[in-house]
Amino acid sequence: MIAIDTTVLIDEFRAKGNVDAPVNRALLAHGNEELIIPVIAAGEFLDGAAMISERRFQDALRLLQTRKIVGVDFRAAEKYGRAVADLRKQQSLSGRSQNDLWIAAISLTTGARLLTRNPDDFAKIIGLEVLGYG
Repeated sequence: MIAIDTTVLIDEFRAKGNVDAPVNRALLAHGNEELIIPVIAAGEFLDGAAMISERRFQDALRLLQTRKIVGVDFRAAEKYGRAVADLRKQQSLSGRSQNDLWIAAISLTTGARLLTRNPDDFAKIIGLEVLGYG
């Protein structure tokens, strides 16, 4: 199972089906695996789309409606709490996006590997397997 980060959604939307785009090559490489979208990534994606235009927002909604969105539950809260505590202990929490930490927690809860354009943002999260592209 692969969880996809907001960067993947943005890049996929911009690539508009261009199979040579790095994001689409990465998605095709994992095409036989189930793809999930953490609800936090979906929210970030919709926020960005809404800032551009209502049409872009509606297009983003249509894209997300074709995907499996995975939400936050108590198990994700547990993973989030542990990840944040581990990063604090490593003195690596500063500057990290809270949304990225929730995306990581949902990925950990589902046992999914995380696909992102920014693997360094997730590199120190214990137990999370991160897949990058670019």
